[in-house]
Formats: sequence, structure tokens, C-alpha cells
Amino acid sequence: MQSLQEQNIAYKNHADKGLISRIQKYSTKDGPGIRTTVFFKGCPLHCLWCSNPELISLEQEILFDSKKCVLCGSCIKACPQNAILQKDGKTYIKRDICSKCGICEKICPKGVYELIGTYITQEDLLKELIKDEVFYNVSGGGVTFSGGEPVLQYKFLKKVAEGLKEHKIHVALETAGYVPWGCFEEILSLIDLVLYDIKTTDKVKHEKLTGGNVDIILKNALKMSELNIPMIIRLVLIPGYNDSREDVIERLNFIRKLNSVKRVDILPYHRLGAAKYNMLGQKYLLKDLKEPEEQFVDEIKSMIESFGYKVSIGG
Repeated sequence: MQSLQEQNIAYKNHADKGLISRIQKYSTKDGPGIRTTVFFKGCPLHCLWCSNPELISLEQEILFDSKKCVLCGSCIKACPQNAILQKDGKTYIKRDICSKCGICEKICPKGVYELIGTYITQEDLLKELIKDEVFYNVSGGGVTFSGGEPVLQYKFLKKVAEGLKEHKIHVALETAGYVPWGCFEEILSLIDLVLYDIKTTDKVKHEKLTGGNVDIILKNALKMSELNIPMIIRLVLIPGYNDSREDVIERLNFIRKLNSVKRVDILPYHRLGAAKYNMLGQKYLLKDLKEPEEQFVDEIKSMIESFGYKVSIGG
């Protein structure tokens, strides 16, 4: 796994262009009002339950939906790398030699392939985002940068945020906090709201579940709070991993140290992204894990409210 410094270096070359996966309009879950959410590609964490595994890699990727394939062979003929083959009535991608050129996506008549990741200039992205300015103004909404981890592309993000601020558009940031503090320093003056993930405060457990050092995440949250930046803290609940009352209370005890928290969101585990792993040629390690019962989530909600916080389930 790349270090934080290596992740940062990897994205210095993308200061003028950003690598995003999609732009989601008319969202109501990623901050106040009607919003446009931009999903950035690349994340330094590898959470076992990640529902967007196609956003982890710092590079473009191909999603391959084998269920749609009719074995027409169009992709095999078109692939310039000879990275696609058929064997025993199935189609396969040789991902080690695939150049992610996207020709297979364009040639396939059944939509089997999807190229994840588009390079876009700051000007083009800003032009797209301000199209819905009237909806932001009427609803008290704005733009949310999400991912992946958008702060990995902080130079590009900064340019776009500066453009949004010229239009007086509200800017929110979704982050897991696992980036060098210097990256946050570059952009926080342009951010109106931070949606901040805290998956656990236990260092050993956090590294096992995500591959990252929770100390960095907690320190960044404290520094952010000292700057009095409005925060919504998001608590992921993964059954059997971090959903014990003790774990939640430990997180709440930490949240008490933050003086700018406006709300706590509970994000219960779901399986909506499980199919994507197979489409990426990967294994989903939590395939047998069940979603938490609604009654249990309500109990956790009540417990958090007893600490004096406004609570939302699902954001």
C-alpha cells in the first residue's frame, strides 16, 4: 500500500486536470439543500466494506459485467492490447496488460464494459457545476466533493472551489481524513462544511479494517475543529467489526473534543456495492455479512442522542 506521501506525489501531476468518476446531480444526502456531488477517484484507505471499490485506485479502471455478455467477440477483435479472451464459454480481461483505453466500452453492443475515471479540466467541471446555480440558491444547497478521497487531488479541488466561491456557491467536503494536514490547509478556507468519517478510534482495529493509521485521522479532525469549521461526523456501523456499544461510545467520547460538530450521521452497513468487486476482478471479503437490524440502528441513534447530538440515519 502506498504511503500518504506517495499518494500525494501521485496526484501532483493532476493539478490542471482532475480524475473523477461521475457527477451526481440533485443529491439531497451530501449536505444541505439540493446539491451536485462530484466523485473523485483515488483513496488511500482500503476499507473491507467499501461500497465504491472502483474509486480506490488512483488510475482509470474497467468494470466488466459478465452477466450481460453474449459472447459476440466484438471486444476481442477491437482490443489493441489483446487483453480480452474467451474460454469455456466465458469472456475474461487480462487486467495486467489492459491499457484502459476504453475501446471495449465503445464497441460492446450490450454495455458489458464501463471505463471508470474521466480526466476533466477545472474550467469544464466548473462550467458543469454552475449550471444548477439556481437550484442551489433556492434550496440552500451547493456542491459536494466526494470520492474516493477528494483531498488527494487538493490542487485541482482548490481551483474548482475557488471558482465556485466566485459564484457564492456553498461547498461541502466528504473526507476520511487520511491525508497530510498540509493538503487540508490548502483548501479549508474554501470549504463551508466537512462531512468527516470516523470508523473507529481503536488503532489496531482501524488498521486491520482500513489499512490506515487512525491517529492521523483523529489529529486532523481536532485541527479542523480548532479552526471552527462546521462538521458532520459520520459513523459507519459494520456488524461484528465496529458496531459494539463500547466502540460507538469511544467514538462519541472523541467527538466530544470537537467543538464544531453540527450533527452525527449513522451509516449502517449495506451490500449495494458488493457486485462491483467481481466486476473489477476482485473478491469481496464480507460477502456473508448481513446488514444490521433496523431496531439495533435505532438503539444506537438513541444512544448518540443521549450525548446531546442531532442524529441522522444514512446522512
